Amino acid sequence: MKRKNSQYPNKKMQSGVVAIEFALGSIFLFYAMFVWVETCFMGFISSTLDYSISEASRTARTSSNADYESIFRAELENRANIWTNFIDPDDFTVTVKYFSSFDDASNKDITGVDDRDENPIALYRLSFEYSPIFSRPFNLENVTMSREVFSIQEYERDKFSQ
Repeated sequence: MKRKNSQYPNKKMQSGVVAIEFALGSIFLFYAMFVWVETCFMGFISSTLDYSISEASRTARTSSNADYESIFRAELENRANIWTNFIDPDDFTVTVKYFSSFDDASNKDITGVDDRDENPIALYRLSFEYSPIFSRPFNLENVTMSREVFSIQEYERDKFSQ
């Protein structure tokens, strides 16, 4: 006597269910993976900005050369840094402003001057216009990431009295 498989009575009705479930579920899986990759790359860019501005401002403020802005820019454009393989340093917007006192630096109406003479406090600002990797499928806009560092120039300390 031939025994009927009672464990799976509707086996013919279930054929192809796995393929349909995968087709529907994979859309959400790939979307989540793209969001995760985008988030990781934004974190990398953010860390790169932090590291870049701290190292470049340290190099500039401890230099005995008077042209701090050019030293700051040269340090950012140094191709020996590993992050330059992922991000073009030319995409950074760099500004350096000088202040004569902490009162001037803390006043929101004073934006600083470009001339470093008699202005021992420097504000180094580094900005990056981040264009998301998956901007087309997700209709994302560019994000401006920026970092600032205030510092007293080491060889200008004698002009600083507070």
